[in-house]
Order: sequence, then C-alpha cells, then structure tokens
Amino acid sequence: MCRYLCLLSVLKEHITVLLTRRRYSEKSSAYLTKGALKLNTAQRKVYLDGVLISTTPREYDLLLFFINNEQIVMSRDTILDRVWGNSYFGDLRTVDTIVKQLRKKLNGHSNYIVSVYGIGYKFEVNDEE
Repeated sequence: MCRYLCLLSVLKEHITVLLTRRRYSEKSSAYLTKGALKLNTAQRKVYLDGVLISTTPREYDLLLFFINNEQIVMSRDTILDRVWGNSYFGDLRTVDTIVKQLRKKLNGHSNYIVSVYGIGYKFEVNDEE
C-alpha cells in the first residue's frame, strides 16, 4: 500500500513541475526584459544586450524564476523547491553551481544576481541600466 502512495506522491510532484513550466510558457507577453536581459519565454531563449546567449534548461529556468521574483531574497531551499521541484534530493550547493554558470554567461551584468550572505540569492537590476 505504501508503495502505491509513494508512487502517487512522485507522480503528483512531476505533474506540479510540468504545470509550473506550462504557466511560465503561457505568459501573455512572449518577452521579459530586465536591464540588458531579454527572455523570449515562448522559445526559451536569452538575449544579453541583443545577443543570444546559450543557456542550459536549468539555467534558463533559474533565470526566469529570478526575474519573476525580482527583489525577493530566497534561500537555496526555496530555489531548489521552486525550480528543481519538491522531489529533488540533491545538494543545496547545486544552486550555487548554476548561479556561478549564469554569472559567467552574464559577463558584465553578473551583478544582477546578488548573493545575500547566510541566506541565498536575489535578482536585482539597477534603474540606471
């Protein structure tokens, strides 16, 4: 009996993640713009200063999550739950690795992703940009 409940729980988590992804792609505007970043949500493409940059699916999901939650400080646990899903059982430092990769790809705009000591991260674009 427990075996079936566990399988149903995992299935529920997969459905939740798929529905979340679908909501992201069904936004009324196909583009999100923050500072030098422009995301084409329909095609899952990222442009920096008008130039297409290559991102992995997880990098894209994290960047989209950050943009949709601008100025909100989030712990690594929260980020893992919301981007990776509740069923992810990996290391918290996975978030740090993906953030490091994103910062490298954002070149001179890596300051958009702000580390909040002892807590996690937030996304922030200055008004001057």
